[in-house]
Amino acid sequence: MQMVFQDPSSSLNPRRRVADIVATPLEVHGIGTRRERLARVRELLDLVELPEKYLYSYPHALSGGQKQRVAIARALALHPRFVVLDEPTSALDVSVQAKILALLARLQQELGLTYLLISHDLSVVKNFADYVAVMYLGRMMEMAPTEKLFAHPLHPYTRALLSAIPVVSEEELKVIPEHITLEGDIPSPANVPGGCVFHTRCYTVRDMCPVELPPLVEVESDHQVRCHLFSGG
Repeated sequence: MQMVFQDPSSSLNPRRRVADIVATPLEVHGIGTRRERLARVRELLDLVELPEKYLYSYPHALSGGQKQRVAIARALALHPRFVVLDEPTSALDVSVQAKILALLARLQQELGLTYLLISHDLSVVKNFADYVAVMYLGRMMEMAPTEKLFAHPLHPYTRALLSAIPVVSEEELKVIPEHITLEGDIPSPANVPGGCVFHTRCYTVRDMCPVELPPLVEVESDHQVRCHLFSGG
């Protein structure tokens, strides 16, 4: 398993050159000679579509998208099967985001990777993920295949999230639930409410919601929800 962090400007050592950064996992695990590691670095830079001329550049000389390509190359150095992507495009310009997502999709197909994508950008989730888990204050609230979740959201929090997606066309408007405005502030993760963690902001709250945490139940095939509306409570 490897990880690609949110902000490449923070996750890359500013005092090391690109070649050293990408080779670090190989050095740590004692893989190959110095010449073999350099050959592997060149191979990885080609894989992430970063020209070899940046091999001995420092991170400050690279753009945000180029830095993230270096971070992806480093993550792939040890041939991982599972990669955690922690909001890998949120620190990038919109035009660069699309290129990085396209790169990640290609790498997934070519290398047979499994991704865990963490994101607040629902448009990225909809177009990138096969399966979605919606979380609130550390609790899994709803899980379903992407198409099913966006077409038929069940949890009140999921519906509120989807209703907030910006739309620019009538076609997009058709797949957005009715407009929902959540009131109140998100509680502190250090002081999570009892019962259902969403009850302090929920517009369908019941008497039992502050008292009892609902179980995660399968409402329909491959569609699970944690809500008293569906748990029989």
